Amino acid sequence: MEAKQANNSFPPSRRLHTRGDYGRVFHRQQKAVGKYLVLLCAPRRKKAPSESRLGIMVSTKVHKRAVRRHQLKRWVREWFRCGGHIPAQGHDIVVLFRADFPTDGHDVLVKELDRLLKKVLHAKPGQAKRPQKK
Repeated sequence: MEAKQANNSFPPSRRLHTRGDYGRVFHRQQKAVGKYLVLLCAPRRKKAPSESRLGIMVSTKVHKRAVRRHQLKRWVREWFRCGGHIPAQGHDIVVLFRADFPTDGHDVLVKELDRLLKKVLHAKPGQAKRPQKK
C-alpha cells in the first residue's frame, strides 16, 4: 500500500497577488508591531472563501542579498503551511519585515509571528500593538 503524501504546496489561492489585494489589507487592517516584523490582518469579504491568504514583503533595506530575502519569505510560508495561520481563518495576512533576523532565527521568527497574530486578532479596530519596552 502506498502512503498518502501530505500536500505541502502553497497554492495561488492562498496568496495575495494584486495591488488591490494588498491595498485592501493596508487600508482595512489590524496591525501588530514587533522587533523584526509588522503583521497586518484584514477580514476577507463575506462572499470570499473562508481560507486565509498570505502576502510577504521584504525590502532591500532589510538585507541587500536576494538570497537572504528569499530565505525569510520561505520561512514565513513554511509557518503558514504548517498551520500558524489557523487562528486567522477568513483573514488576509501581510507580513512586513522591519529588520533581519539572526542567522539561526527561524525559531525566533515563528515565536514572533505567533505572538503578533494573537495580538492582532484580539486588538480593537484601529488599535496598533507596539512592542513592550523592557
